[in-house]
Amino acid sequence: MLLQYLIENLTDVNITGDNKIEINKIEYDSNKIEEGDVFVAIRGFEQDGNNFIEDAIKAGAKTVVLEKSSYDISSIKDDVTVLEVDNSRIALAVMAQTYYGNPGLSLKLIGVTGTKGKTTTAYMIRDILNASGKKTGMIGTIYNTYADKQIEATRTSPESLDLQRLLKEMLDAGMEYVVMEVSSHALELYRVYGLKFIISVFTNLSEEHLDFHKTMENYLNAKAKLFDMSDFAIINGDDIYAPKLLKKIKCKIATYGLDNSVNLTATDIKINGSYVEFKMYINKMLETITVNIPGRYTVYNALAAIGVCSLLNCQMQDILLALANVKVPGRSEVVDINKTFSVIIDYAHTPSSLEAILANTKKYAKGRIICVFGCGGNRDKEKRSMMGEISGRLADFTVITTDNPRDEEPMKIMKDIEVGIKNTKGLYKIIENRRQAIKFAMRIAWKNDIIILAGKGHETYQELKDHNKIHFDEREVVKKLAEEMEEKNNIV
Repeated sequence: MLLQYLIENLTDVNITGDNKIEINKIEYDSNKIEEGDVFVAIRGFEQDGNNFIEDAIKAGAKTVVLEKSSYDISSIKDDVTVLEVDNSRIALAVMAQTYYGNPGLSLKLIGVTGTKGKTTTAYMIRDILNASGKKTGMIGTIYNTYADKQIEATRTSPESLDLQRLLKEMLDAGMEYVVMEVSSHALELYRVYGLKFIISVFTNLSEEHLDFHKTMENYLNAKAKLFDMSDFAIINGDDIYAPKLLKKIKCKIATYGLDNSVNLTATDIKINGSYVEFKMYINKMLETITVNIPGRYTVYNALAAIGVCSLLNCQMQDILLALANVKVPGRSEVVDINKTFSVIIDYAHTPSSLEAILANTKKYAKGRIICVFGCGGNRDKEKRSMMGEISGRLADFTVITTDNPRDEEPMKIMKDIEVGIKNTKGLYKIIENRRQAIKFAMRIAWKNDIIILAGKGHETYQELKDHNKIHFDEREVVKKLAEEMEEKNNIV
């Protein structure tokens, strides 16, 4: 492709050099540059792409894209074309769309945004659409999936270049629909710039990512950007931020929730340690919905998914079947161990998410709640004592253990958590080895108790010092421990 065609949709660009050269591909990572590539210098959280311009040129880049007045272009070799733009992230998104042939225009995109519930809602929508015979891909926090491919995700929403490449692959594989988790970072950093969504969902908003957004108002405004790119909005009308958000939205709107004023609601809700069941009217017919994911928030996620798929003319039998069989790795995931107590794996790794799962579990638990969790090393230390206080207040017993300690001493992290739990009357025990911590929790569990393993969720590893990762899948651990318990009982 000639450079002049690649940049034909860019606006307010200053060109120094030849724009009729043949380009190889686009990259924003200087380590991936090959001869004839275009290097786009973007500013990340830890690195500034401008610092790698010379490296990119040495590796073979023949075109450099950078922001105006951000770099002394006189130092760049004469045989390198320089494009100065107002915003290099927008430029990257626009060029990526052109390079990959704008695949988003040929796909029906469905966006899901919110602090919590994005992943589960996206899985539900994906499974219903597939059950309805609609070929559907999914882009999200855990995996990017389409056809028979499952690619582990590195972030909730990929960088624009990677996203356009992925959409092109999905289109080439015959996908018709793509369900996408859309993070506030992706919206604020132009990763989804230029895309058009047929339907988008807002699940909820709570305090998170304020290190980036600074205020809740900024956080809400970032989420609201998705609906400027959408034809239809499905909004959780029960969320405290819904009134503010609804005033910002200009596209068509439907609401869901448990309040009578919403468009889509549920009645006769039953929740236990294994599933939720509720009734709702769809097309004037009273339907009974069952989802094997415990928790009141499952009702909200299911309502959102039903709202989306009803608009896409999915049949009720497909909706019922898909929701009854949906499984979301590490999101209120019940481990089948055939015991009188339950074990639930959840990704809750922030104060708000830990409080949500413990508070929701407390509403239906017939026995005690035993919470096993730790906090990651080299991360926000303030949340450790907060999470300790939450577990001490809401759980009947807490086992403080490791998560991904990384380069910090595990005991130091656990002691930080202990500070918070000591402010409550909660019972607790510190066990550094996570497998031993889970074993202890299962050993002390009684009939009807619920063990919450929080923090790891879908992860199948623990990250230790010097980026050393060891295999650690809590599903495998729990099932193996359950087998050992059974063997011991048989011997006795």
